[in-house]
Amino acid sequence: MDKFESIIKLINDNLDDIDFGDFGQGGVSDFWINKAQERLSIVFSPSYIWWLKNYYGGEIKGEEVFSVYEGDNVVGGDIVYVNELNREKGRTDTTQLIIQKTDRAETFYFDLLQRDENGEYPVFWMTPVKKAKYADDFLGFLAGRILDKY
Repeated sequence: MDKFESIIKLINDNLDDIDFGDFGQGGVSDFWINKAQERLSIVFSPSYIWWLKNYYGGEIKGEEVFSVYEGDNVVGGDIVYVNELNREKGRTDTTQLIIQKTDRAETFYFDLLQRDENGEYPVFWMTPVKKAKYADDFLGFLAGRILDKY
């Protein structure tokens, strides 16, 4: 079983805790993915793009995983909006791409300086007082959040 099949199985086995779009039904279009990458001046990882195209977005245990919203002036859980706002307020910089914030003052982000040979970024977990590597890539992040691993 490859890593994509494994995460699909994990998602399907935990539907009580996950509210994603239906797999393969109406994911984010290439147009909006490219527009978001241009606006943020980054390249998304292949696994994050796969998730956007196949699930669109959603929540794990009630906490939104930031997605690409299709529209130019969107707010909420749009990854462009969230990251532009956090950069503007000095909470993060252009080396970090926030993918989730929790009600427990946790932030999960891609470290954009550590892109591997497959185009994947590690995911870090940060609180106001602590920072640590959380997963090797986006699929590892999804698995960890679904299984509630810290």
